[in-house]
Amino acid sequence: MSKAARGFAPRSLLRLVLIAFILVLLPLILLVIQNSRSLERVNRLAEDGMQSAVIDTRRASDMNDLALDMERTIRRYAVLEVPELRLQYLRLLERYRMEMEPLLNVVDAGELDASLRRQLVELVDLAQAGGAGIRQRVAIFDEFNQANVALDRLAREQIDVRVARVREQVVQVRQRMWLLSGALGGASLVLALLFTYLIIRPVRQLERRILSLGDGVEPDERPISGPAELVALGERLSWLHHRLRELEAQKLQFLRHLSHELKTPLASLREGADLLAEKVTGPLTDEQEEICELLVDNSYRLQGLIEQLLDYNRIQQVQVYRQPVALRPLLEESLDAHRLALENKGIRVSLTLDDSEPLADNHRLRLVLDNLISNAVNYGDADGEIAIRAGAGEGEYVLRVANTGGPIPAADRERIFEPFVQGSQERKGVLKGSGIGLSIAREAAASMGGRLTLDSSQPGWVCFELGLPGFGNEGKHHE
Repeated sequence: MSKAARGFAPRSLLRLVLIAFILVLLPLILLVIQNSRSLERVNRLAEDGMQSAVIDTRRASDMNDLALDMERTIRRYAVLEVPELRLQYLRLLERYRMEMEPLLNVVDAGELDASLRRQLVELVDLAQAGGAGIRQRVAIFDEFNQANVALDRLAREQIDVRVARVREQVVQVRQRMWLLSGALGGASLVLALLFTYLIIRPVRQLERRILSLGDGVEPDERPISGPAELVALGERLSWLHHRLRELEAQKLQFLRHLSHELKTPLASLREGADLLAEKVTGPLTDEQEEICELLVDNSYRLQGLIEQLLDYNRIQQVQVYRQPVALRPLLEESLDAHRLALENKGIRVSLTLDDSEPLADNHRLRLVLDNLISNAVNYGDADGEIAIRAGAGEGEYVLRVANTGGPIPAADRERIFEPFVQGSQERKGVLKGSGIGLSIAREAAASMGGRLTLDSSQPGWVCFELGLPGFGNEGKHHE
């Protein structure tokens, strides 16, 4: 965010939201006010234009009618010479003058204006003449009527011009309304986008830090740029991250100390149990031999648990070295370690590998294989089968370890990969498990850039699939 934007952004989220609403609504309010004024102006222009057009048109028509009435009245006066007719003629003449003056003020009549004024003087003089004089000069009305017709036509033409001008002004006002509406609407949109950015940007920063916290990745230590509430939330997330690191370090330290402290008394127990089992101290009864066997078996079990704790501790600390690894020797070594258990349960093993090699860490891959094979032996059916298939797939090296047995319940398919969690299936081995074998295997696979999943698509089989980065191409299969 630029310095200007940081200086503009309020320190409070509530204040920022309120300012955002006000500034976004302000152009819209101005737009409503301006449009109301523009519409009022358009209405006023239209109203004034129509009103003046109607008045001027009516005046031109009235002047034509008055001219005809004046001619009829003066002709009757010339015949009858009744004083009332003369007075009526003068009143009509005055009304004509009252209508003509406003019309000539708005109509550019030019020479017609001077001609009408001159003719009005002659018409006034006509009222002073007698009957014979009027009859001789009454032809003046022909020219006067023609002038009125010309004035009526000229007034209508100029009224049409004024109406067209008003129409153009209305169009211009409407165009200005559209331009102003677009400008103020665009300003509201820009302001909305600006404040959306000011609010969303720190939220996205917090989201990335939360995701980093969940993935165990070191989050960005730079302070959150935004309102004070979000900055404080970012500081709390940083505190939570450091606190989790401290707790993780304490957990690992506890596991290290626990494993180390347990190995010393375990060595004494193992040595004593072995001495008793070998009858170094003397012959044993059948019950004492059975007790010795229990001591030896449980000492081995305790050793296995301690080694798993050490592996769980080591898998999270030791650096990973990825290189091509020959898989067959590791598998054969692991199968040899479980040979007695396989023979006791009558489990058959089929092994199918190709010539390709995965990119892996030798020690971590051995941990994964040991845990997968141990899991297959302990949970597999007696007189069953373990099928191990490995080879280069599409973009990765895939290893599948499958054993015959009942399917894992859907509710346990993800939980079995959690530390110290065992599924609801009964373990068929002699010793009970600790619940961290599959957790160690999955973490080891992830640390090598791979994956470990449960494949439930094969009925009658429990299959675990290990995917690793591949090295080399597919070759012949060796049974």
